[in-house]
Order: sequence, then structure tokens, then C-alpha cells
Amino acid sequence: MFQDIHNLSERQYKATIGIGKKDFQRLTAEFSEREQELKNRHYEEFQAFYGRKPSSGGKPAFKMPSEKLFLALFYLKTYPSFDVLGFTFGCSEKTARTNVYKFLPILEVCLKRLDVLPKRSFNSVEEFIEFTKAHENILIDATERLHHRKREQEEQRKYYNGKKKAHTIKNTVISNTSKIILFLGLTVLGANHDYSLFKKEFPPNLDWFSQLNVWIDLGYLGFAKDYVVKNLHIPHKKPYKTDKNPDPQLTDEQKAHNKAVSKVRIIVENAIAGIKRYHILVHKFRNKNEELRDKAIFIAAGIWNFSRGFSFS
Repeated sequence: MFQDIHNLSERQYKATIGIGKKDFQRLTAEFSEREQELKNRHYEEFQAFYGRKPSSGGKPAFKMPSEKLFLALFYLKTYPSFDVLGFTFGCSEKTARTNVYKFLPILEVCLKRLDVLPKRSFNSVEEFIEFTKAHENILIDATERLHHRKREQEEQRKYYNGKKKAHTIKNTVISNTSKIILFLGLTVLGANHDYSLFKKEFPPNLDWFSQLNVWIDLGYLGFAKDYVVKNLHIPHKKPYKTDKNPDPQLTDEQKAHNKAVSKVRIIVENAIAGIKRYHILVHKFRNKNEELRDKAIFIAAGIWNFSRGFSFS
């Protein structure tokens, strides 16, 4: 299969690994450098500890950096079982699984060196203000993914989202108006409410957003009370039906306002859709590796920023 990688069309590249040929070539060059650095470090540490050179080991199933990177991206993009992945790449299930978990951390290091990974947390308000000073508008939303149901009932409750009627995991996402993901919250269990999650990440009554225009949806009601904002853009909520108001409706002005807010706020949803080109974020997450469920969306967000030609540096 690998002899045909470089003969794939642009459409085939995007269908199988989520990025085009030029981006793949650029990422391969970075992957090759980072992998060699890790090999050199391992060699030095092994020789210092054992006083001899490490053995060459057996014949690797994946030799070239392009093969290794392609395997990692293919897994994220298509999310097959490891049996199917091994069949596709002509190796065993164990070899496929071992190499995916081996190559994904190298890919993450590549994206870190390219400075395309979104922030995960801020140590202070000042750090956040410095980070967002180039972005007048920020768009806030949360993204949710299906997760396999746990066996223990107590664990099931932590994952269960009553609104979705499913077991899920979720992340807070902040983007700018160019669809770049600036911030990606840590992966939490689905029972957490979007706004409650956000307040844990950005504690209220601190001066986070006083210099920013903030665009949110109705899932963040109460934002204006908890935070000082330069300009807050949130849709009007339709009034509740009561005896005095049996047919509640928004006014024409409110409808126009909601439409204007939606035109801008949908950009963050487009950014989320961009990272969900990788089907590991779309299909029910079935891996038992809990670290991967966070790393998968983090890496996908970095690849999305990379494919947009963006860098934080």
C-alpha cells in the first residue's frame, strides 16, 4: 500500500488522512525530524544506563516517516478497529495498535513545534489578555462526542447527558472569526453542563473579557452577570408560554438580532466541524485508553489550525 501513497490524488489524501498532499509533505518533514530527535535521545539514554549500544530489534512494519505519519492520520480520520487497521496496512492487530499509540505522541510533538496547538489553560488573567490581544472577537461554544457506556452504574451517571440522552464527553472551544481554534478545554464527562464547565475553566468575577467582543449561544445564559465584557453578543430567548401570553413570540427586532448573532457565531461551529473531519471525534469513542480521548481532539485541533496555514508564533 505504501508504494502508492505519493500517487494519491488530492481528493484521496483528504478522504483518507484529512489534509492535502502539500500539508502532508510539510508535516512529514517535521515528523521525520522529531522522530530522529527521539531516537537519538533514546540511544543516548540507553547507552548511558546499560553501557552499550541498543540492539537493532526486529524488522519494523513501518519504515519511512511518511508511512508512520500516514498510519496515525489514517486512524484518526477513519477510526477503524485495530483489526481492520491491521488488515488495511498488512500487519497484525497488535502491530497496528502498538504503532498508532507510538506515532501519535510524535505527531503531537510536531504540532507543538509548529506552534499550531490551541491553549488548554491559563495561569492568570494577564496571560489570557496577552494571548487574545490580537483577536478582537472570540466565539465560545462546547462540542460533545459519544462515548461507550461504562459497566458500573455510578460511572454511567458521570457520562450521561440527559439532554442528549446519551453517554458523552465534551470540551469547551474558543475560536476567532477566522475559524482558528484558540483554546480547547480539557475533555470532561458529559454530565457537566456547558456553562458550568466554562466557569471552572474561567472563574467568574475576574477581568477575562473586558477587552473582547464575546459571541455565545443560549447555553451560556448568565454570562453577562458573571463576567465583564466589552460587548456581549447572545441571542434573545423566546419567552415562556403563560396564561397571559399563550402565544409567545420574539419581536422583529429580536429576530433580526438573533440572525445577526448567528451569522457570526456559526463560525465557531464551522471550526468544530473542521476538527470533526477526523471520525474518531464523530463515531462513538470505544478505546479503553482514556488519555487518547483527550489527545485525539487536541491533535485534531492542531491539524485543523495547521491546515488553515496558521501559527501562534
